[in-house]
Amino acid sequence: MKDFKSNEEFFAAFRDLVSRMERGGARDAASLLREGFACLNGLTDGWVVLMEAMEKVIPACQGQITGEELRDLKEMLRVVRKTVYR
Repeated sequence: MKDFKSNEEFFAAFRDLVSRMERGGARDAASLLREGFACLNGLTDGWVVLMEAMEKVIPACQGQITGEELRDLKEMLRVVRKTVYR
């Protein structure tokens, strides 16, 4: 699992991924991820909303994003799950 040194590093990588997805044409997926990200509030419930958005997007966007973007998204989902279930 990729190790982010801080939440800020994770957030920057997440925002970059969403921007790449949007530029590539996966606008609906990017929008849903942004909505989930906007719910982060420092509490577990915010992370759960982000996790649920990511879980919805992965099966829906697999044909719309690059393999690298899909790998990054799945890796970030693992990080989010670890945060939720720790």
